[in-house]
Amino acid sequence: MNRKSPRYVLVFMALICLVFGTAIAVVNYATLPLLKKNEVLHKNTVLCNAFLLDVPTPTADAYAKAVAEHLQPFELADSAGAIPAWRRTSPGAEMLGFLISGMGFWDRMDVVVVLRPDLQEIVNIQIMDQKETPGLGAFIEEKWFTDRFKNLAVDWSAANHAHIIVGPASNPNAPNRVDGVTGATQTSMALMNMMNNELARIRAALPTVHPSAEPPTPTPNP
Repeated sequence: MNRKSPRYVLVFMALICLVFGTAIAVVNYATLPLLKKNEVLHKNTVLCNAFLLDVPTPTADAYAKAVAEHLQPFELADSAGAIPAWRRTSPGAEMLGFLISGMGFWDRMDVVVVLRPDLQEIVNIQIMDQKETPGLGAFIEEKWFTDRFKNLAVDWSAANHAHIIVGPASNPNAPNRVDGVTGATQTSMALMNMMNNELARIRAALPTVHPSAEPPTPTPNP
């Protein structure tokens, strides 16, 4: 066959695609169990960090054990769907945590936000997934940024878009405000808007918001 003919080129390209496509499929199939394990490890690590759980060794088994021993999963349902949630039952350290989602500047972001049982204060946040710009918006998952949310007040008397403020505000010392990421204003605003929307949704969906340390008792996952 003439190597310069269109037929030869098309056949050659088809064979190359077949070989490399098959190789990629084989590798993907072979690594599925490992990918699943890494996904579970990532989720457990984020939950442990979000709920401030003490994990003696940074291993998959240790993270899984901490989650199993200290967190009770449940779902908070409303007309928009279900919000994955967890309740920390450690005596003296009761907390409620929710996996909230929304649009970042570029793509969807998933955030675990942990609150006091009365929802008046954020204990901590951790980013489960984000696809913001590396070196700019992606800084939202760094500890130096997420630590800003520790013990942050939630101002339920404010408008829905300002229960918490990320970035500039008329009162820079407001107890419900944190600095955004420098150079990533749009990502900071997207995070703020998503958190305000989802916090309002959570508060409305909870059957009762107790002022004490005892959280409401939702229906657990089957």
